[in-house]
Amino acid sequence: MTKIDLSIIIVTWNTAKITLKCIQTIHKYLDKKLNYEIIVVDNNSSDDTQTVIANEVKQSHWDDTKLIKNPINSGFAKGNNIGVKKSKGEYLLFLNSDMELTDSNLVAMYKYANKDPNIGIIGPKFLNIDLTAQGSVFPPQTAINAFKEYFLKMKNSYSKYTPNSNIPVSVWSISGGAVLIKKDLFTKIGGWNEKYFIYYEDLDLCRAVRHLNKRIVFYPDCTVIHRHGASGTILATENNQWRRLVPSSIKYHGFIKHYFINSIIWLSQKIF
Repeated sequence: MTKIDLSIIIVTWNTAKITLKCIQTIHKYLDKKLNYEIIVVDNNSSDDTQTVIANEVKQSHWDDTKLIKNPINSGFAKGNNIGVKKSKGEYLLFLNSDMELTDSNLVAMYKYANKDPNIGIIGPKFLNIDLTAQGSVFPPQTAINAFKEYFLKMKNSYSKYTPNSNIPVSVWSISGGAVLIKKDLFTKIGGWNEKYFIYYEDLDLCRAVRHLNKRIVFYPDCTVIHRHGASGTILATENNQWRRLVPSSIKYHGFIKHYFINSIIWLSQKIF
């Protein structure tokens, strides 16, 4: 039986075309360069996602691609954990359905992580559709840092940013849109925390990894195009997207810290 190096897990919901594009770029750039499998977890889409993916898997003879049809929309964290249960790879790559690989440098990122046992989580550089940099790294999410960014105008103190580095660097936390982690470590920390339906589960995962004194690494040589919020636009209008963050923010920060931080942000908007 061939050893599988990497299980790529994609949770999707009502994003048929972009999910298919994501899978196509994986096959385009990784075939014959890495022993991998793709596990697509469909969170009970109401569009034709399941049919589109199933038909393409059959027609293209993608024997390494599995489709799990979840009977309910269980959210991002639980959807990923469902995929992990079916995985056979030594490493796991959690990849949003609205991602596209741009080259084969994911292989180099995998090998880099495999050589350093101190790396807990590693992630690529995100790009917008126009290939400009998109923030994917979080600074410490503290009230002090929120004050620095929103009142003192110190950039990259609280919001996501792109490190100004051409080499891999340790960071505080990375976005869950593309996360590579060893399966043994993922299992040790208990997987994705299912108390989060969507949002903040990446910060929670990185926090668990930091507690084990493992590094979180930004790997800029590997780039992915991120069509940010493709699923989210179905749930809320652009002006109301922030409301979806509130329940998970309270779970992550706690009630008092959540409202303290958000009061700082709200006051800065009113003042400036």
